[in-house]
Amino acid sequence: MSAIARIAANLGDNDLSGSSVRLAETKDFGTRSLILIKYRHELLPHRWKILATIPLHILPSELTGILSTFDYASEKEKLPETTLWRDELEWVETSDAAPILQSATLPLVAPSQEETEAPSVLQAVEFSMWYVERIRRIDSELGLVDVALAWVQHGASQGIPGLDESGEDLSLLSRLVYETSGAPNSRKATQSRWNLSKWQQTDAKTIMQSYLAHSTPETIAADIRRLVLPYLYVLEVKQERTGKPDPTIPTRYLYGYILSSPLPVVAAIFEASKPILPASQRLIKKNDDMSRLALACLYGSDELHEWGTMTRIFESLPGEQSSPTSDDETAEEAADMTLRAMADFVTPSATRGKATPEELLLFFKPLPIQSLSRALDILDIHLESGEILDRWDVSAPLRWFLQSTDNANQQKSWAIRMARRNTASSGDEQEDDDEWVDLMNDMVRLAGGKGGLLKGAFGLLTTDEVKRIFFEGLLSLGKFQLAKRLLNPRKGSAPLSDQTIEEICVSMSREFYDNASSGNFHIGEMKHAYDCLSVANPTPTILAEKEFIEATSKICSYGVQSRPGVPLAPIEIRLVKDRLSLVARVLSSTENVYKHEEVVLDIVRKLGFRNDVAAEVKALAMLADAATQAEDFVKAAELSERMVRTTRLLRETVLRPTTSDEALPNEEEVQKAQDAVEVCWHTCFQLGRQPEFPDIKKKLALLGFAMQLCPAENVLDVLAVWRRVENEAIDERGPRTGPNGRRRHAERTKPLSRTGGLSALSAAAGRLPSLSAHLLSMPNTPALPIGSADAAAMASRTFNRMAGVAANLPFSLGGRSASRSRDEGRDSPRPASEIGSEVSHHARAALARGVGWLIGADED
Repeated sequence: MSAIARIAANLGDNDLSGSSVRLAETKDFGTRSLILIKYRHELLPHRWKILATIPLHILPSELTGILSTFDYASEKEKLPETTLWRDELEWVETSDAAPILQSATLPLVAPSQEETEAPSVLQAVEFSMWYVERIRRIDSELGLVDVALAWVQHGASQGIPGLDESGEDLSLLSRLVYETSGAPNSRKATQSRWNLSKWQQTDAKTIMQSYLAHSTPETIAADIRRLVLPYLYVLEVKQERTGKPDPTIPTRYLYGYILSSPLPVVAAIFEASKPILPASQRLIKKNDDMSRLALACLYGSDELHEWGTMTRIFESLPGEQSSPTSDDETAEEAADMTLRAMADFVTPSATRGKATPEELLLFFKPLPIQSLSRALDILDIHLESGEILDRWDVSAPLRWFLQSTDNANQQKSWAIRMARRNTASSGDEQEDDDEWVDLMNDMVRLAGGKGGLLKGAFGLLTTDEVKRIFFEGLLSLGKFQLAKRLLNPRKGSAPLSDQTIEEICVSMSREFYDNASSGNFHIGEMKHAYDCLSVANPTPTILAEKEFIEATSKICSYGVQSRPGVPLAPIEIRLVKDRLSLVARVLSSTENVYKHEEVVLDIVRKLGFRNDVAAEVKALAMLADAATQAEDFVKAAELSERMVRTTRLLRETVLRPTTSDEALPNEEEVQKAQDAVEVCWHTCFQLGRQPEFPDIKKKLALLGFAMQLCPAENVLDVLAVWRRVENEAIDERGPRTGPNGRRRHAERTKPLSRTGGLSALSAAAGRLPSLSAHLLSMPNTPALPIGSADAAAMASRTFNRMAGVAANLPFSLGGRSASRSRDEGRDSPRPASEIGSEVSHHARAALARGVGWLIGADED
């Protein structure tokens, strides 16, 4: 369709202004231009109404010849010249045609008053307001930042005032929307989120982060130069416009972003700020600022595995920044003091959370260059230590090295973690061994160091302490053969002393032992506990530990339980205070164990009582008691005889009188020996008084042993039982009479009175040596084999002598066996005066006879 046809179709019966509006709405700017050319004079009053109907997404470049122009010189709108589009008017346009047209029947549309009025000229403010309003609508309704910016640029090109700030904002916003790094999808998401009103309400930090939200370490430096720095300079200019200039705006916001960025991004920024680069290309201009930012970023980071990145940051820092001066010592002290204060600050507490790099930067701001150099030297050591820890999968954040600087316990704990790391084997034994050797060397490297804070991760630990921790870790993982090779090298000296090696092996063996669930030392943790001891040389301590493990295994094999249905755990065996009680539990848990006394005694020795005669006596007593409970009196007597032999040996070595040249035994040994003697005579006494035991001869021998070993105050107790057993023997052999027909033992078998006499006899016994001491010191009574007939005869003669002394005394036998040894017939109670006189008389007689017996008088 030709232009004339489009004009005719649009005009029809409509007025010019309505047709122009319709053409503007339909973007038919070519047709509207023709109408404007032909009817400019008529359409000038309607120009702004027509422009307002142009769709918002239309660029100003598409409206050439349609938009009104601004006269910068006069600061108002410049109207176009209204010239006729042809030299001669049409007849209908002449004044002659008007009356004729009026008389015609065709309806005519008369021009309105607005169309006939002269067009008004907009001033600069009105012109600016129209542009600002159109830009605002484009931004809020469409969000087309590029179109809005095009209108701002068009208006600015004409000199329209009031568009500078909007132009700056739209220019920076367009970069955020269209020029940021990232995938197209991410840019579309950015476009949908941002518009001019939101931009103007957002703080600078958020805008910076939005600029770099999709930047990578590879693009971050270019993005900062292209996007962020122009924005920061605009912020600085805006601040100057307010009359309060702030030249720190660019560095403050840039440093803030660096402190909040991940380490790979920080490393890229630092590499783009190296001192070797031209100043115009460096993102961070000042060297001391680089040092402060690096210290704050690294010590404030939680990264555990970015040690390569941290090293890149450190290597980007400037080198020695100052020459040595007399104030270096003061500067070093200032650096050390700052780092120690920061170590306390970075430790989280109930009232303070994790410290941020922004907070840590405050610690470094006051430090001069010399102090920063010292801090960087310490940082270098910490980075090296961190790389070593990361190599062995025990990484720690960099701030940990500050926190543990003066804490030996923390360093030791981390060394233990390092030594006990549980890594998978490579399958090559030699390769695994070499790896462990490398670990030991690295741990030694971390120990010690220079003065102050210039120390490694284990700087408070000595080399020997670190080696000890290493070998403890090696043993904890069951690497016994490797540990033995390293501790006993073919060439060179051992890394640790024999004493330390022994302590390590014993400690780790006990750790295995305590964690074992089974006492069988052929499997599991208990096997590790046993094999671990083979690493050290077989010292007495090592052999004792091995024997204890063997004893534990033997005890558990008997099914001893800690409570019904629950087997006794190894840790419970170690925690038992009286280990001999374990023997009693073995004897009570399994029948017939007493028959294997050598096995039981071997357990006793391996429980830590080797060469302990007193413990052996107690064990034999328990065996004899178990046999007695099982009514195996023959075995009980056999065990008792062996116990007596052992007790005699103990008395000869510990309780015998010593000369002035011999050293006295210590109180503990004496007490143990006395306890063993006490157990021995009690055991013999209990077995000798057993009515179910049919062997009278052995019972008399056992009671003789009891008489020999018991204290003086218990002699009468044993004597009473002896008389009863002797009477049983006499009854078995039948009555024996003398020449006059009287029983030889009538005097001896006279019952003892229950009242009186005991206190007097006890007083007398207190002034006389004990019977057992006399028996041991008799020159004519050699040590005969226990249980022989001669021993029984000797005991019989001795008891008969004592019976002759006590037969006529009316006293009651004390002790536990007195009640069982009393005869059925007893004298009835007598008046107190008669009893007292008789007690006094018989006490003097007993004393006289006892003295005569002690000096060897023959009473027969």
